[in-house]
Amino acid sequence: MFAAYVLGALSISIHPSAAPDSLVIFRAGRTYEYRAVFINPAGDTLSRGGVTLEATGTPWAAQRKTQKAIRIHYHYTAQDSITFLVYPDPTTKRPDKPKRYSWARTHVTGAIENRQKVWFHPFRDNQYIHTEIAPFPEVWLDSLRSGGQWFNQTTISVGWGKFIGSVRSTYQVVRHETRQYGALSLPGCWLIKSVATHDKLGDSYLDFYFHPQYGFTEMHYHFFDGMRISFVLTQATSRANL
Repeated sequence: MFAAYVLGALSISIHPSAAPDSLVIFRAGRTYEYRAVFINPAGDTLSRGGVTLEATGTPWAAQRKTQKAIRIHYHYTAQDSITFLVYPDPTTKRPDKPKRYSWARTHVTGAIENRQKVWFHPFRDNQYIHTEIAPFPEVWLDSLRSGGQWFNQTTISVGWGKFIGSVRSTYQVVRHETRQYGALSLPGCWLIKSVATHDKLGDSYLDFYFHPQYGFTEMHYHFFDGMRISFVLTQATSRANL
């Protein structure tokens, strides 16, 4: 059983133990560019930005034995921070004392890639903090077939305000298909639908596409409060040829 203690969250995946292997998706020098869109429950687009994921290939300081460091860059404007002033940070516990979003350009976090699974901490800084309560991007490779399923249980604790609680996530593999990302055509992308049930806040959803060489190419979230966020790959590059 795999257990990870990260930033106040305990994640337990119900699956055999996993040993480190050579990296493909998160090998050093790989860079993934994503288009990011945030939509409120009324259907209004609050922000259009971008996120860059850089794989370092080196151990992540918080989990050196099990996770590799990935560097996340957020591309937003001054107008984005102004727009979200009227929206409280979703971890706010008391409506009469709303917590405001904090903003960061860069963050280093962890990812896992081995023979058994591929997983990473989601883009969860700035307005994307909602993703902490949804299913994390995760694939168990021996279940990667139509109808395949896996589950995990997470406890969100200190530092997450209203998000504190127990979350059970369920993943279902739907089918594989060809997806187009700019000039990059990727046959064999797997569509996976997942739902995370929080013991107090209800359900949040993540539908995503996964490719064995390019990882998580699309992530479409729909949260318990009606907010939606999408990240879609626009470009993948490497210091060596991909």
